[in-house]
Amino acid sequence: MSAPDDYDDDDDDDDWPMQWADPAIRQDYEAALGRLILAHNDVDVHLTELIACCLRRLGNPPALERLAHGMFAKRLENLEILQALPVQLNLNGMDIANLRRLNNLRNVVAHGHFEQDPFGGEYTLLSNRERRSDFPTERLNEITEELNAEARSLHANTAFYDALVDLILPDLASDSEGPAETMT
Repeated sequence: MSAPDDYDDDDDDDDWPMQWADPAIRQDYEAALGRLILAHNDVDVHLTELIACCLRRLGNPPALERLAHGMFAKRLENLEILQALPVQLNLNGMDIANLRRLNNLRNVVAHGHFEQDPFGGEYTLLSNRERRSDFPTERLNEITEELNAEARSLHANTAFYDALVDLILPDLASDSEGPAETMT
């Protein structure tokens, strides 16, 4: 014979006067966060591809190979170094400060803890022991759009290098002896 179930909660909802928050609030946040992470991943991939293109343009010097590797923030620093070289790498239009800002925002939401009031639905993000309420779903969507625009820009620069190598400088793709000449 089984013991009576002292924890039967079939009727508990009738005794509870509070309404639970709409679960769509969290679901919408999760979807927006997922889109933001995917957009950042696109930027990440295109950043690495662009650095690799620049290195090919410089003749793939083995000592510089590490510039295309490492954490995102380090690769941004490496892109900044490439941008400062006297060799024309066509990186002047790259807004590294904006990429850095977007990466910082991504880190806040990717590593922050989503904490929601189960009744009212309001939520905060707990990040580095700081409560932040400045990341509503709408803001995540805005950051995602900014990341998508940066990914398109990085991709366009990579496409430029692909066209340059394939059409204008066909021997550049196979030449790894030294730096390529400066484009005029």
